[in-house]
Amino acid sequence: MAFLQFDNPANRQIGNLVIARMLSRLRLLVLLCMIPISHLKAQKKNDTLKTVNIRAKHTISEDIRLNNFSSGQKIQTIDSTTLKLYSQQSIATLLSQQLPVFVKSYSFNGLATLNFRGASAAQSAVLWNGVPIQNAALGVADVSSLPVLFMKKVNIVYGGSGALYGSGNVGGALLLENDKPSFDSSDNHVSVSGGAGSFGQYSFGAVASTTVKRLFLSTSILSQSAHNDYRYTNATGIEQKMSNARLTSTAAMLRAAYKANQHNIINLSLWTQQYTRQIPPALFEASSVKKQQDKALRLVADWQHEQDRYTLYAKSSLMRDSIIYTDNAVQVATANSVYQYYQELGWKQQVGTFGQLLLFAPVQLSWLPGGNDTQRQNRIALVAAYTTKPLNGRLTLSAQARAELINNANIFLPGAGAAFRITDWLSARANVQRTYRMPSLNELYYFPGGNARLKPEQGWNEDAGYSVKAKKNSFTLYHDVSVFNRKINDWILWLGGAVWTPHNIATVHSRGIETDNKITYSTGNWQLHAAAGTAYIIATAAASYLPNDGSIGKQIPYTPRYNGRLNAGCTYKRLYLNYNHSYTGYRFITTDESAYLLPYHTGNIHAMYTLPIRKCQLELTTQINNVWNEQYAIAGFRPMPGTNWLTGIKFGF
Repeated sequence: MAFLQFDNPANRQIGNLVIARMLSRLRLLVLLCMIPISHLKAQKKNDTLKTVNIRAKHTISEDIRLNNFSSGQKIQTIDSTTLKLYSQQSIATLLSQQLPVFVKSYSFNGLATLNFRGASAAQSAVLWNGVPIQNAALGVADVSSLPVLFMKKVNIVYGGSGALYGSGNVGGALLLENDKPSFDSSDNHVSVSGGAGSFGQYSFGAVASTTVKRLFLSTSILSQSAHNDYRYTNATGIEQKMSNARLTSTAAMLRAAYKANQHNIINLSLWTQQYTRQIPPALFEASSVKKQQDKALRLVADWQHEQDRYTLYAKSSLMRDSIIYTDNAVQVATANSVYQYYQELGWKQQVGTFGQLLLFAPVQLSWLPGGNDTQRQNRIALVAAYTTKPLNGRLTLSAQARAELINNANIFLPGAGAAFRITDWLSARANVQRTYRMPSLNELYYFPGGNARLKPEQGWNEDAGYSVKAKKNSFTLYHDVSVFNRKINDWILWLGGAVWTPHNIATVHSRGIETDNKITYSTGNWQLHAAAGTAYIIATAAASYLPNDGSIGKQIPYTPRYNGRLNAGCTYKRLYLNYNHSYTGYRFITTDESAYLLPYHTGNIHAMYTLPIRKCQLELTTQINNVWNEQYAIAGFRPMPGTNWLTGIKFGF
């Protein structure tokens, strides 16, 4: 394919030149967002279309920040059909196959972390119903342990948005949400699902919800197991079966909501899960007896009071993440638990006809018990955001500011964005944010290897783009292009041999281009679809504290320059078919680019058939992964499986 030449290390200057040209237009896009087009004001037909578009946007999330105060940022939403296809799988599998986002996975059942736009895993935020759920000690979330079955809405906010979503959100944010409580007594639902696949994969899930007068109750459970004994080629070229790779997991979510009256709703949620996995040997190991058990308990309570022109809300959560690790070969056994308390009070007020004001105060307390000493990190913040929509709603302007106290450090995170609907089919956007990330508890205090002298990461993030949305007769077209630029000082990177230690490596400059393209055609009972998403990212060390450092100008480890995703298929009556193709480029595993992993392609086939049975519905799904039997590794020395399959059945009423 032609784009492989673009990703070749020898041709990197071509990519740099293209990105430089795109970034040079960033200011132009910002100015474009501000251009008044007076003759559009008087078109009443356009005003009607404008109202429909605003309502459609509000359905993508229940998060006030995302719906009303994130103008100028790129936001992607996973549609409900795709969520159904991956209901027996993890968020990691969903994102790695469907979006040009790099998910670093340490084997088929290993830890998986996010890389947004060349940012590190610790610079990516993951929120559940507005509450951050990263491990407070590690500073990252293992997205391989997050089940798609529990989520109703999945949104991705690209780029830094620390003012709205908290300091530490440098590269992007993954927003997970449950379904909104229904207080219609006739809206009861029960579904049972099961799945089986290659390498001894089995899963069972159930979801039920009911409403009794003003009380809404919901429960979700998921149990999974797998042998993961796939065949691979070892370092000597001999084919063998993966050992010590079993996985078992159980997860449950209980939710209750009470509608006190038409203005007040109280929600309670409990999410508990246990994830036990054996850690298979790396290619340089003859065998492994390592084992890790991850336990999580998440409790959230929230209250919302809604009037015509204002909304008051409060939420409070307590979370515990535990990791138990054993390696009997070297007589190592560790058990650590970290706790996080999060509370947020907020007020949204309508200001005039076009303006909205949001004030909220988040408090986040994290502590890591350890012998006679407990390590703590306390965050207290006050956030203000304002948005307005002049020019009959065609122009949206927003500004945000966060004043935050982290232990004894005072920080200020401003941000601003603009989105301009130039015509009914063309819109442009631009956004700028200050970013800041305090080192995690593990980076500061982990023994052995923590570095208490680490400085926080900080810098600025700018991005801009345009979107085309057009429909004519049976065709619909969506085309989106984004460019971004980010410089982070005192970037933190773990380095070492027997003992790894985090270090500040001075300045990292990230910039790139992303595209998203979709087209559909409908005729009779048929609907054809095709979509392609690409990301070209340069993330290089621009300065270093070390003299004669070989990392200057070199790509940050585990940041592929090129990512691409392709989906093509059709829907015929109740049958849905899709082919998914993924490409991931070179990943350097050393700071001086002396060693790297080769690019790889994977192809995946999805099928879903829906059969109504009276008032019930039966769904059959089948997925064949890596249909071309590609031999590849996402992370160093961790081979991934060849062709494998997964099938599922779901019965709901």
